[in-house]
Amino acid sequence: MRTLEERFWSKVAITDPDSCWEWQRSRFPKGYGQFRMSTGESPRKAHRIAWMLTHGDAGMLWVLHRCDNPPCCNPNHLFLGTAGDNVEDMIAKGRARSGFAADGMRLREAVRRLSDEDIREARREHALGVSCRSIARRLGVHHTTISRLIKGDHWKGYAA
Repeated sequence: MRTLEERFWSKVAITDPDSCWEWQRSRFPKGYGQFRMSTGESPRKAHRIAWMLTHGDAGMLWVLHRCDNPPCCNPNHLFLGTAGDNVEDMIAKGRARSGFAADGMRLREAVRRLSDEDIREARREHALGVSCRSIARRLGVHHTTISRLIKGDHWKGYAA
């Protein structure tokens, strides 16, 4: 029986250390590789598993790509950051869809206003049935910003 590492890396096209090592199996809709750690478990993002196998668990931090290539699993192309770091990176690299949240607030400003703990708490409250409008009032942002946060439009994969 193959180890977890053997199973995982056999699905990655490993080339030289500076190139992208692309995931060769199934992918999530936005192009990130998906890998099941064990039978019956939900798939996880392959680049997060690459980070874990190389550096250990990322915990609540995001695993970001220097190369902006979603299927890339090269640990040399990955780094850790917060949800805010991810949005800052997206804006700096010109990947923001419109550059604005639904309420007209710049994404950068919305992320600065909402800490990672705010994001976790908003998701917990919403899971318990608190409305997006109530959460938004408490955090001082527009309800559609909270709705998009809950759906993952701006902070998709948080703590994934």
